Parts: sequence; C-alpha cells; structure tokens
Amino acid sequence: MGELYIQNDTFSNDNGLKSVDFWAPLMTELLPIFTEVEVRCKETEKEMRNIIKPFAHTIRFETDLVIFTMPLNQKLKNLFLHSIRSNKIMWYSLRFKKNGYLICSVEDYGAKFHFNQITNSEAIHIQTYFQKDTVFHYKE
Repeated sequence: MGELYIQNDTFSNDNGLKSVDFWAPLMTELLPIFTEVEVRCKETEKEMRNIIKPFAHTIRFETDLVIFTMPLNQKLKNLFLHSIRSNKIMWYSLRFKKNGYLICSVEDYGAKFHFNQITNSEAIHIQTYFQKDTVFHYKE
C-alpha cells in the first residue's frame, strides 16, 4: 500500500483550475467509499461556511480556519458532487475518511489531492480522471 499525491500545475488562486471535469466522475466513484468528512473553510469565506454548517456535527476554529466535521449522508454527497464554483472546488480543504482513517484530502480548492493506503493499480486508475499535464507522485 502506498500514497498518491496529485498536483495540478495549471492551478492559480486567481483563475481556478484549468479544468474541473475530473471532479464529478472521480467523486461519483469515491464518495460511496467514505463515511465522514472534515471541511476546512477560511474564516473570510462566510458563504461557504454557511453552506456546510447545517451538516456539521462539530465545529472548531484554528488559525484563520473554521473546521466542520460530519458523517457523509446522501444529501451531503450530492452537495460535494456539484461543489464547483468559479472553476474550482468550493471549499479550501476536504478531508475524507473511512471509519476514522484519512483516505483522501483535497486541498487548495481542488488543486492538490493526497490519497493514503492505496495500491499502485488504484493510483493508476485515479490518475485517469485528470488532465495529461497533471503531476502525480506515488510512493510505496
């Protein structure tokens, strides 16, 4: 088992991602695996905080971040499937877990992904969802 790190080099804070076409197909496959999620919003992102707050079981504050933790239900999964705005993922950070173990983190509004405890063949499969100029690093 290893780890896969994905960096989309076309990311820009001003312009979003070059393409977010990968998001819905990838999440359609992965969301059924996850049982809970941690959503991190910047304190200044009031609208994004208000969208996710009704789902939260716990809310905590860290330096410049508001962190919401919740189990994944179907309504929340549907929200994540359609969470594209301005050509980027709506939330600063999403950390998906299965039974308490971190499986996937999505950072910088979808520009960076980190998968834990996956096989090389699973990593190769995940890479097929992304653009050809995306940078992938897999290590055992």
